[in-house]
Amino acid sequence: MKLSKRTIVGLLSAAVILIGGKFVYDNFIDDDLTYPLTYISIEGNKREKDQIDTIEKSLNSNKCKFEEINFEMLKVDDNNNMVIKESEYNKLANKLDLEKVRVNDKEAAIIPRYDGIKNFKYMNELKELTNYKVENNNLKVVSVVDKKILITGLFKSQIIISDNLYNKLEKDSENKIVTVKGYEFKENSKSDKAILQIKENKLFSNNNENDIFYLFSK
Repeated sequence: MKLSKRTIVGLLSAAVILIGGKFVYDNFIDDDLTYPLTYISIEGNKREKDQIDTIEKSLNSNKCKFEEINFEMLKVDDNNNMVIKESEYNKLANKLDLEKVRVNDKEAAIIPRYDGIKNFKYMNELKELTNYKVENNNLKVVSVVDKKILITGLFKSQIIISDNLYNKLEKDSENKIVTVKGYEFKENSKSDKAILQIKENKLFSNNNENDIFYLFSK
């Protein structure tokens, strides 16, 4: 069953903070988060480097051994439609043990926003799609991958396209690169302390509403 926005909000055990285009979600149930800690930054966020440094220094100082899952996507309009190039997705697939995808310049594959195992109706609706439009490009949908790569419900759509088409779209100054960093680590009191330090750091406060980023933690 597809989860509505209201249902997702109802799953939160802590308040959702929304300040100046910046989102910090706390305490999602485990199935909603792909990684124990996720950082996402939209191109133009001037604090990105310092925020990443702060996250990793906090994890290291609390002796949290972590593995990074890094990838980039492209935000192609104001409706939070996202694309990822084939080679980038396939590198991620290697790390997450997902099936690789092959598409040409006129094809697309859809990444679900909800895991298919629990959302049969939603997945069946996706599989009924035959075409998908990305800007002025009408693409044939050739597959729907089985698992999400981001937090449940995040962004309006996530589409895999060819490297060639992605590179063309990237040249459009209106489209924004989205940096995603997932941090995998053993969850314990040390990691809890590190996450608390990160969230309390002034770099993650609302100093500049134009610096758009997302921070998700369990």
